[in-house]
Amino acid sequence: GIVNGMDVSEWDPTKDKFLAVNYDITTALEAKALNKEALQAEVGLPVDRKVPLVAFIGRLEEQKGPDVMIAAIPEIVKEEDVQIVLLGTGKKKFEWLLKSVEEKFPGKVRAVVRFNAPLAHQMMAGADLLAV
Repeated sequence: GIVNGMDVSEWDPTKDKFLAVNYDITTALEAKALNKEALQAEVGLPVDRKVPLVAFIGRLEEQKGPDVMIAAIPEIVKEEDVQIVLLGTGKKKFEWLLKSVEEKFPGKVRAVVRFNAPLAHQMMAGADLLAV
């Protein structure tokens, strides 16, 4: 692995095998929208290009901030028309809390509490914002 980084050949959007649509600098805008729609459909969110889509990918441990995300989500979705997709595994308390937030905000929040490399690629390509 690459500590605190990514393998630029594996994650190259021109040839990433996990993306719905590959893209380069000349096709990025339209491909981004198509990848977003594919991601929304994949995780069961309403497909809508106009709704901002936020993604969080990470270990569910205190040092990665899932507690901050969990606390912020209700405020964010109350104030904004937004969708949030979270992907990760870790401490069971955080996994349970993410699933409970998903249940409170159907159609707005999806929590995928398992390891899923293809979905991580799709989230990076389809999200409008990345929560780090």
